[in-house]
Amino acid sequence: MGKTILHADDSPSIRRWVAEQLNDAEVTVVSVADGDLALQAIQKNAYDLLLTDLEMPGLDGLALASAVREIPEYRFLPILILSSRKPAEVDPIRRLAVTGWIVKPAEPEQLRRWVRRSLHR
Repeated sequence: MGKTILHADDSPSIRRWVAEQLNDAEVTVVSVADGDLALQAIQKNAYDLLLTDLEMPGLDGLALASAVREIPEYRFLPILILSSRKPAEVDPIRRLAVTGWIVKPAEPEQLRRWVRRSLHR
């Protein structure tokens, strides 16, 4: 059975691109437009990985990651940030809830490699 990824990004074009890139990786990508919708989705359904943008309306990616870590069944869920900002530009304490960081623009293979690695931990 395949894996399911929850992808949160306020950009429709990035949501489309991610879904296209991961289509061959035997995963189902569920896309939402912001962190609030992602948190609602994760409270209702099971996911194997959270991929989120950093800067979004409502909950940003790091606030979303922290909120997800508070849900007992998602304490060890892989969480990847896909952002145009580098991790060094963000407070290290806020990054603690995150498994990995991918800087945009990302190469398709880089995205697939991070997802494969994170799903097979």
